Amino acid sequence: MNHLFRIRVGDHRVVYEVRDDVLIVVVIKIGHRSDVYKRL
Repeated sequence: MNHLFRIRVGDHRVVYEVRDDVLIVVVIKIGHRSDVYKRL
C-alpha cells in the first residue's frame, strides 16, 4: 500500500490511488472498515 490513499465514508473506507499528477483516480477497493485492508 505504498501509494494508496484512503478516505472514510460512514462505516466504509475507499482505498484509492492517484496516478501521474493528473486527475486520474483509481478506486482500488470499497468495503467496511473492519475488513477493507484484507488482501490488498
